[in-house]
Amino acid sequence: MPERSYSDIQSVSRAAAILRAFTKADSWGPTDLAAHLGLHKSVVHRLLATMAKAGVLSHDAASGRYSIGALILQLAPKGGANNALKQLARPYLQRLVDSTGETVSLCVLEGNHGLCIDYIDSPQAMRFTVSTGDTFPLNAGCVGKVMLAFQPSQFIEQLIARKALKRYTPNTIVDPTKLRAELAKIRRLGHGFSDSEITPGSRSVGAPVYGADGQVIASLAISAPAFRLPDAKVDGMIASVKTAAAQLSGELAGHPAEAIRADAKPAKAKAAPRKAKEKR
Repeated sequence: MPERSYSDIQSVSRAAAILRAFTKADSWGPTDLAAHLGLHKSVVHRLLATMAKAGVLSHDAASGRYSIGALILQLAPKGGANNALKQLARPYLQRLVDSTGETVSLCVLEGNHGLCIDYIDSPQAMRFTVSTGDTFPLNAGCVGKVMLAFQPSQFIEQLIARKALKRYTPNTIVDPTKLRAELAKIRRLGHGFSDSEITPGSRSVGAPVYGADGQVIASLAISAPAFRLPDAKVDGMIASVKTAAAQLSGELAGHPAEAIRADAKPAKAKAAPRKAKEKR
């Protein structure tokens, strides 16, 4: 009996076909994908489950749909990595919007500023707005400060030395000493808060997202008009965004999202060394 060649292994060919299907849509359910590929649903379901277990795909238990997984994110070049992160994070953004009713955004570091790679608007008529491709300063606003806080101290000091601390509102932090203290506070607490630092009348809370190597690769933020995010609601919003960021970090590290608590650091998470004590 002739030996079967590696090129003829059916399951590998089918797995490749499944991956190609994600160039057509961000996510697939087993039934729709089976119809798209012309395969039996049970065959597709087994392949999807196996690929999700290996980290090649991500499974959203709530919707039953699959999207590109953390392993693909690690293998992708920078632009592709942002797209893969966006797909992996989308269910977390949606759940945050559903539970808080406010705008949620996902941002990464791009040079010397933050870059929004995905967002979901609040369903409410009056809302904080952001768009994919928007950029943000690193010294002002929750998104930028959370990203900056976990960068190497050399990066932070170079930003300060370039006199790049632009003022946008009276609440913007432009004093280097105060900024260092604010970043130390973010590292200590594991979240950031912004009150009208870029846009008057807006407030945001955010938390870092860690990659598989334990480094911060993104920030997840909830933003709202200040009147809908009073002091009494801030702690609850912080808990929500920290839980979602920790679960997403856990998935990126290859751990089940359900096992990650908001008060526990994701696996391999490493904070930048503290350079200043918080002033009271």
